[in-house]
Amino acid sequence: MELIFIYSELSDDDKEMYLDVLREAPILPFSNFVSRGDIPDKIDISRPRSYIDREVYRLVRQTSRDKSSRMLPLLGSAGTGKTHAYHSFKDKERENKRKIEQTVEAEEIEASQLEPVDWTIVYVPSPPAAIRVLLHVYTCIIEECGPEILDIVSKKLVREKWGGKKGGLFQKPKIDEVIQIGIREFPGVFADCVKALVTYQLDKNKRGLAERWLLGEDLQDEELSELGINSVVEEDDVCLAMIKIITENLDRVLILYFDELESPYRMHGELAEQKLLEILKRLYNEVKSLVIVVAVLKEIWPRILEIADQPLRSRMEPEQELKPFSLNDLKIYFSKSMEVFWEDNNLNPPLYPLFPLNEKLIEMIYEKTQGNPRNSIKLCRRFIEKIVTDEMSVEELLEAGIDMVATAKPQTEEEEVIDFSKPREIIKRTIEEILAEEEYAIDVNPQSVAGAALKCIDNVGDQKGKKFKTQMEYKFMLGKKSQTLAALIETGGKKWGLEIPSCKNFDRSAGVAGYYAAKRLKDAIDQKAIDSAILIVPTGSGGAKFDMILQNNKDIHKVELNNELGENLIANALKSPTKEGWNIAKIIFTDIGEYVPPQVEEPSEDTEL
Repeated sequence: MELIFIYSELSDDDKEMYLDVLREAPILPFSNFVSRGDIPDKIDISRPRSYIDREVYRLVRQTSRDKSSRMLPLLGSAGTGKTHAYHSFKDKERENKRKIEQTVEAEEIEASQLEPVDWTIVYVPSPPAAIRVLLHVYTCIIEECGPEILDIVSKKLVREKWGGKKGGLFQKPKIDEVIQIGIREFPGVFADCVKALVTYQLDKNKRGLAERWLLGEDLQDEELSELGINSVVEEDDVCLAMIKIITENLDRVLILYFDELESPYRMHGELAEQKLLEILKRLYNEVKSLVIVVAVLKEIWPRILEIADQPLRSRMEPEQELKPFSLNDLKIYFSKSMEVFWEDNNLNPPLYPLFPLNEKLIEMIYEKTQGNPRNSIKLCRRFIEKIVTDEMSVEELLEAGIDMVATAKPQTEEEEVIDFSKPREIIKRTIEEILAEEEYAIDVNPQSVAGAALKCIDNVGDQKGKKFKTQMEYKFMLGKKSQTLAALIETGGKKWGLEIPSCKNFDRSAGVAGYYAAKRLKDAIDQKAIDSAILIVPTGSGGAKFDMILQNNKDIHKVELNNELGENLIANALKSPTKEGWNIAKIIFTDIGEYVPPQVEEPSEDTEL
């Protein structure tokens, strides 16, 4: 048989050498079968997505011409490559920028060629929940484009449009005059943005302070006063104003890639999803030069359409759906991935590109997964893992492949009947077991932790028959400034505020962001907007000012979480709260008793093991 012949080309020494490399490798091939926005994927099979690529590039070209924003729904079942599609676009962005640079260097474009359009794709990970979504989007733009985006925009506006150029050696532009010219172009809520951009560009002494404001950091009152600014970027209207200024003056199209649009509903309920859709609508209606791609589970999309209002639905582009792998796609993906692995280990790839698996096993995997990329890659990884750990041998996998060939041919009466069912059934059962495992990629960030904490409070309150009300994102006034807390809980005539620092994750201390979160709660209590508060911070958060504010405000209750506890809190929020979730609820509902772990049903004596 061809299958046996191909394997026979590998000597025993070669097989053992390649298997030894697999056994000793710190990371096995296909370990990242769940794509993540912050980790690039090495291999891309573009065929199943080629028609979507063309549609996105068409929208980018149209948006570049007329500056009107567009929204494209990208649908797919779990594991079909919604997050992976972002990495493909990011690769195309780099390729496009190289073409633009080459065009600029050549200083001419042939008449038959279209001038390349400059664009940047920005990954907006899930949640985001209903808490500070615009700040989340703004932060993603700044992080993706880099702080130099402030230089580009401020130079164009301040130096070129608002008269901020130097007139000579001793003729410096007057900052106040430049600010007034800028405010005439961007009045009202834009005024503080104009002041910050002009100060950033023209005032060396205050440049660092202005940059901190533009990057969304919290400033103390005296620092804001020094800038002559009354607001913070965290406020929705101010944040949207900054996004508008950037997109209108960046000279490129921004693709905002919202991944897992269904997450707010799954994590925080319908209200969070409605608020997210409202934010998307504001971006779509009020901001120029955007292509908004919303990646969402195909099964969830009809419900989102029901929630979205008619104007938003009518102006969306037609939905595009990701297709699964073909059998050939899967074979190519496996071969390319293994080739990269062998090269990373300084080895020439084996003569048989599907080693240590085989063609017929790949076909079995494809048959079972129906070409779902994540499940297919997951099965490939697990079979390699079983070979490495000696749970199965290459020969057993080969037997399963031979079985498929043998049983496919009709046997004559003279042929000896050989029972190949055992290896094939073992493989089929193994596939079922692997696919039955659940894998979750949970992003522990302030939005997801806040939503999970509020959901735990809701669940425990309902369970204990408490009368209470909760809402996400609670605003209160501090003088003339609007401040926002993550959530509000009302029960027994008392108002509780819930707040979390604007930190990136829970892997390390919140740093100065912890102090500002505590300060927001103190200000809310001082203004009698709330009576008491819960502050959830990463484990180990501290500092002199942070500790002092907690010592002097006993109505602020601190809860510490690390990344692992945060993952558990989020994963179980909708089912049965963890001990940490229960204890958060107990701060508010003091008489609910101690946490009791959910009981696990013991198998009865009659149950077959």
